[in-house]
Amino acid sequence: MTTLLNGQRVSKNDILIHFIGTADELNSHLGLVKALPGGDDTRMFIEEIQKNLMKLMSHASDSKNDKYIFTEKEPAGLEKETERLKSLLPAPTEFVLPGRDAVDAQIHIARTVARRAERLFAAANEKLPLCPNAGVYLNKLSGYLFVLSQLPRN
Repeated sequence: MTTLLNGQRVSKNDILIHFIGTADELNSHLGLVKALPGGDDTRMFIEEIQKNLMKLMSHASDSKNDKYIFTEKEPAGLEKETERLKSLLPAPTEFVLPGRDAVDAQIHIARTVARRAERLFAAANEKLPLCPNAGVYLNKLSGYLFVLSQLPRN
């Protein structure tokens, strides 16, 4: 058993704990992406994502606490940055295979963990209604990571 932020005791096998653990894993993968060679703007943006993931984990652990609620601002900011990065890329002409370099491979690992976190969030939301904007944020996050992986690197 473990205790959520709201004081509730739940099984370590509870869907909320699976989601929180996966979000934590994603946060760690993003920490590695942030530590790899790349632009300072990307590092700062990833750090904001990490802070949002911490907020999201807290929300899953105490969904009634308003300080952990996502507004439309968080997913909109992610979408805006994704569109900005997309504008720097040519239109895709073929499937993307992860592993162009170490940075690309690590970003793709983070992207797939983000997809898993999104699925677990949806399952947790069936048990306990969670903030819809947080679910949208997770959906936008994997798209952002896909586009980030495509950027040229020196």
